[in-house]
Amino acid sequence: MKSSSLLKGLPPEDAPEFFDTIDTLFLILSTTGKIILINRVCRETMGYSRKEAEGKSFLKLFFKAKVHNLIKSLLEEAIEPPYRTTYEDNWQTQNGGERLISFTVASLRDDNDSTINYTVTGLDITRFRKMEEELWDYRTNLEEQIKQRTAELVMSQSKLSGIMETAEDAIISINSAQQILMFNQGAEKIFGYSTDEVLGKSLGFLMPDNFRASHTGHIQNFGESGQISRRMFERSEILGQRKDCSVFSAEANISQLEIEGEKIYTAILRDVSERKIIENDLRESLAEKEILLQEVHHRVKNNLQVISSLFTLQSNSTNDPDRLALLRESQHRIQSMALIHEKIYQSENLAQINFQHYIRDLVTEIFQSYQTSSVNVRLSFELEAVSLEIDRAIPCALILNELTSNALKYAFTEQKSGNLNFVLKMENEQQLVLTVSDDGKGIPDKIKFSSAKTLGLRLVRVLTRQLNGKVELKQNPDCLKSRGTMFVFHIPLK
Repeated sequence: MKSSSLLKGLPPEDAPEFFDTIDTLFLILSTTGKIILINRVCRETMGYSRKEAEGKSFLKLFFKAKVHNLIKSLLEEAIEPPYRTTYEDNWQTQNGGERLISFTVASLRDDNDSTINYTVTGLDITRFRKMEEELWDYRTNLEEQIKQRTAELVMSQSKLSGIMETAEDAIISINSAQQILMFNQGAEKIFGYSTDEVLGKSLGFLMPDNFRASHTGHIQNFGESGQISRRMFERSEILGQRKDCSVFSAEANISQLEIEGEKIYTAILRDVSERKIIENDLRESLAEKEILLQEVHHRVKNNLQVISSLFTLQSNSTNDPDRLALLRESQHRIQSMALIHEKIYQSENLAQINFQHYIRDLVTEIFQSYQTSSVNVRLSFELEAVSLEIDRAIPCALILNELTSNALKYAFTEQKSGNLNFVLKMENEQQLVLTVSDDGKGIPDKIKFSSAKTLGLRLVRVLTRQLNGKVELKQNPDCLKSRGTMFVFHIPLK
C-alpha cells in the first residue's frame, strides 16, 4: 500500500492515540525491523509499555530465535506484490508466556514504490484455539461416554437423560423393530421434528426413500454381528431427511444392547453438511494450488535450462580454457538447481523431494560430463530414503555439485583409477549425515579448508552455514585405506 504522510518516518505526536483506537494488535516497523509504534491492544496483550517496546527489534522482542529466519522471510515477502503476507505463530509476552497470534505484515511504500515502513496487524486467537480443542475433546468424551454407558441405559435413564438432552448431536434409540424409543433435543434441532412427532415411528421415517432399505439391512447385519458398536457404512456417513424434506449428510455411530431379551440400538448422528461443503471447497482450492505449484516448478526448471543453454552458447564463442572452465562450472551449478525443480515437478509431494534419488541422478550427470577415458573412476552409493524440503535440498545439491566436480577434476590426475563414494543416512530423526569421499591424491597441504579462497570450497562453507550444519574434512581417512579426502556433513532437519 502507498504510505500516507502520517507514516513517512516516525508518526506525528497525535498518531499513537489514533492507532490506540484500533481494536486489534497494530505495529509500525522500520525497514530494519525496529518497532516505531505499538498500539494499546498490542501493549495490553503482550504486557509491554510503549517505552519498553518502541525502538526494539520486532523479532527479538516477540519471537524465539528458532523462528527469526521465518519472520525475516515474511518481511522480505511483503516487499514484493501483493505487498502483504499472513502467518500464524506464538508471540512471547513480557512475563515469559505465549499468545497465539494470526498476523499480517504489509509494506508501506512511497511514491517511488520503495518500502519505507512495515505494518503488522494481528489478532489474538489463543482463546479461540483453546475453545476448538475443548469442543473437540467434548465430542470425543461424549461419544466415549455413550458407548460405555449404553449398558446402563434403562437403570440409569435419569442420570443419562441430562447428558443426552444437552448434547448438540442427535441421539436416537430404537428397538429391534427399528421403532424410535428416544429422540433427544439435539435430534429435534437437526431433524426439525418434536419428540412426540417421531416416537413409535420407524427409523426410516428420518431418511430419504432410496436410503431406507439399505439402512434397514445394515442395522439387521449389525445386530447379528455380535459387535457392541460400529460406524455406519464404510465412511461412517449416512443421509438424513429433515421435516422440510431437505436431505443432509451425517456422521453416525451405532451401538447395541440387549435388555430383557430385546435388542436396543442407539445411534449418534452429527450433521456434517456444512463441513462437507467446506471440505469440497478446500479440496478444489488445494488442487488448484498444487497445479499452480507444479507449473511454477516446471517454469523455474525451464528458465534455468534456458540460462544453462546461454552458457553453452557463450562457451562456443571463446577458446580460453580458463573461461570455458568457469562457464562449465556455473552451468553445472544451474543444472543442479534445475534438477531439483524437475524432481519436485515430477513428485506427488510438492513440498519435499526424495533426495536419495536426486543424488544418484545429479552425480551421474556430472560424472558423464567430466569423465575421460584416461581415468577409470567408479561411483559408489549408500543412500537411505530421505525427504528434504526445497530450501534444504538446493543448498545440499550445490554442495554435492562442488565436491563431485572438484573430485573429478583434481583427485585422480596422478592415477589411472579411483573411487568416488556417497553416503546419505539419518543419524536420528532430526539430523542428516552426508558423506562424500574419494581415494585420490587428496587436497594439497597448503590449502586449508577453513580459509580456502577457491570459489568451490568457499561455496561449500557458505552453504553449510546456511543449513545451520557442520562439516568435517578428513585427509587420508583410515576407512579409505589409502590417501584421499572425506567430507562429512551434519545437517539438522529442524
